[in-house]
Amino acid sequence: MTHTKSGKRPWLGALLAFLLPGLGHVYLREWLRSMMWFAFVVSAVLLFVPIPDSAMATAESGSMETAWTAAMEATEDLPLEALLPVFVVRIFSAIDAYWIALRNRGVSDGGDGEEGADCPACGRSVDEDLDFCQWCTTPLSGDDEATEAATDEKPL
Repeated sequence: MTHTKSGKRPWLGALLAFLLPGLGHVYLREWLRSMMWFAFVVSAVLLFVPIPDSAMATAESGSMETAWTAAMEATEDLPLEALLPVFVVRIFSAIDAYWIALRNRGVSDGGDGEEGADCPACGRSVDEDLDFCQWCTTPLSGDDEATEAATDEKPL
């Protein structure tokens, strides 16, 4: 399995995930996580946000505009404690999307940022425990002449 670095922007994934949990993960093409975060926010709303009976009756009997107005009126008087679980899910969704975007770019945990972590011949990240590149078999020992000879032998 080859690992390709993603060009996705971590801040954009986090912003989208904060606006609507799951949307940032769709941007990152993490489909299962997207559905999971969307389910978390819907569950938080259903479990912690009280919906007045008058709003439900209006929503069932009227049009979409009436339902939207009833929903907006119902949420205006909600205390902060009722909305706190929804905000917590949104924040954690944004953090998760940011972390995934960094991991896919190869920046998190210092994996590709460390010196000597990339193969001089093919440029791919290598296992630190090996003395050769597992992708192109170039020797990675301290002998620079062997590495230069291996890179000169490779066709472009």
